[in-house]
Order: sequence, then structure tokens, then C-alpha cells
Amino acid sequence: MCPCNFNPDNDPDTKKVRQGDMYQSLILGVLFAARALGKEDANYDPATNYRPENVTGLDYYYYPWKGSYYNGSAIFTVSDVKFRPEFNYDDEKLCRQLENVTYSFQYPAILGILQTEGEDNQPDNTNPINVILSTSYSNFSEYFNDYMDSGNMQIKDEPWVFESTDVSRRSYGYEDGEPNFNLTVADGSGNGSPFRVMGTSGLDDNPLPPFQMNMSSCTDIESWWGASFVSQDSDDEGMGISNPVLQLVFDDHSANLEIQSWIWANTLGHADDDKTLPIVARVSVEFLGRADAARSDILNPGSPPTWTPTMGFMNNSLSLDCESTAASAGKGRMGLLLVVLGLSLGYAFL
Repeated sequence: MCPCNFNPDNDPDTKKVRQGDMYQSLILGVLFAARALGKEDANYDPATNYRPENVTGLDYYYYPWKGSYYNGSAIFTVSDVKFRPEFNYDDEKLCRQLENVTYSFQYPAILGILQTEGEDNQPDNTNPINVILSTSYSNFSEYFNDYMDSGNMQIKDEPWVFESTDVSRRSYGYEDGEPNFNLTVADGSGNGSPFRVMGTSGLDDNPLPPFQMNMSSCTDIESWWGASFVSQDSDDEGMGISNPVLQLVFDDHSANLEIQSWIWANTLGHADDDKTLPIVARVSVEFLGRADAARSDILNPGSPPTWTPTMGFMNNSLSLDCESTAASAGKGRMGLLLVVLGLSLGYAFL
């Protein structure tokens, strides 16, 4: 029979048992916290070409798809300028400022060479890869999101984007339809040598997006021009316009993309500001860049191109997720170690 004045909180043996239980609970909590350092994306679908959205520091607007990414510059070159005949009623000669001109400008760019969607999601896209070239005014520093949202503010920082087929970020679902360019991989490439890809577009309307440029005109040293890409079907005057073509060479170290096409262009502003006639010209867009190993999946040997998914799976020491996870895990493990050490010392002196 217990004494009437017995208080279990003051009993040394009871106190030891309770403190031991508390210590075990804290240790279990620490172990569960350690496991929680590796986060998984519950919505990830391996049947698609989208990556898991679980990598801190990865801008998912530019890098949501599985594949290889390259950093470099997109160089636009305008040449072979002529007045458009349908506007040259008086048969004017090309002015000196535009005669034999070759005008170039460039933007920082990211080239994505990507795994395609499965047949169930994009049945009309029979290309072996998707190719996306994104350019930026700010060198991709103006906006950033390491998750997908509905804002997509990066659009405001993109002067020009090339897509071999229309693509969507995950928040908008899938795009379906005929590719903008039909791509083929050269036989034998990718087996110990870089992949070589050729592409053409036979669409009635040229799928390349328009752009603007600051180039001389017949009346000003600098004028703002608007340019639209055109296809062979638009050549009613026998100007030699051809459909757009591309060539791509890449491996796991570097990539070179060149797009050749034609434009119609005219100066922008009020009609009285510039008397320069609309022009037709040849345009090339060339990208040369180096692989971004921190944001790329592993490009496998053999043809057609395939990738081993690594981004978001922490199975490639060069990937951004391994870098960020190692840093955060290192800090986390050190903190957990200190907690365990403190608990151990505290328990030893109970």
C-alpha cells in the first residue's frame, strides 16, 4: 500500500523512467526528421517528359522537361536585303545604308534538347526529340521560380523563343498537333560521335515567331524594325524565298544549332518618320553553347537520343539537386548530430 504522501513526480525511479521515455521519443523524432531531408514529388508521372518538382534552386519555367540543357548565345544575322517588289512601285534602287548590309545582334540563350512526350499525350509528334531555344534580355536573372506557378513572368524577359513543337509547362497540360519542324537524326550519329539532326518545316505559315531589331534604315542611322518570318508559299514575286531549315549537332559537352529562314520587315513608328520601303531578307539564328551539367539529365549513347533521368532523383553528383541537397543535408545532419549529442550528455547527467 502506497504512503498517503507519495508523489510520483518526486520519486527518483519514476523520474528516470519518464526521462528515458522522453529521450527515446526525441531520438525517434530526430531520425524521422533526417529522413524528411529527402523530399519527393507525389505528383511525378514517369510516363511523361516532365521532371519531379522537388529540386530547390531549379527554375522550372526553363527546365521542367527531361533532357540536356546548354548555355550560350543566340546570334541573329540579317543579310541579302532587298526591297519588297510589291511595295516598290517606282522601282527604287536599294539605298546605300541597306546595300550589301550584314547586320547581327545577339541574346543570352538556353538550348534545351529534350525527351519527347509519349504517344498517348502527343500522338502527332513523331520527332525523336524536342528542341527549345529560349533567349533573355537579362541573362535569365530578372525572374525566377523554383516551382511551377501561373505567373510565368519569364515571358516578359524573352525576346524570342524557338520550339520544334508547341510545348506547355505542366500548369497548362499538353499541346497536341503537327510539329513546327520535322526532325530526323542522321544514321550512325550518337554512337561515339555527336548526334546530327536535320529539320525542315513544310507548314503553310512559317512557325518561327517574329522579332524586333535596331538596324539602319534609308533615312536614319538607327531605326526600330519589326520582322516576321515567311515561307516559300509567300514568295509571289520570285524573290527566292525558301522554307525554314535547321541543323543541330550536340553531345554531352556542347551543342550547335543553326536555323535558316527569310523575313519580311519594315520600320516601326509613324508613317512620316521613315520613308524606307518594306524589305525582304535572309536571316540565320545560330546558337553555340556548352552543356549545363547541373541542370541536365544523363545523355545515353546510341541512337535515337535517350536520357537517364537524374534531376530530382539525386543519382548524379553533377546535378543541382545533389549540390543543394548535399549542402542542406550537411547542415541538417550537423544540427541533428548536435541535438543527439546534447541529449546524450543531458541524459548522462540525469
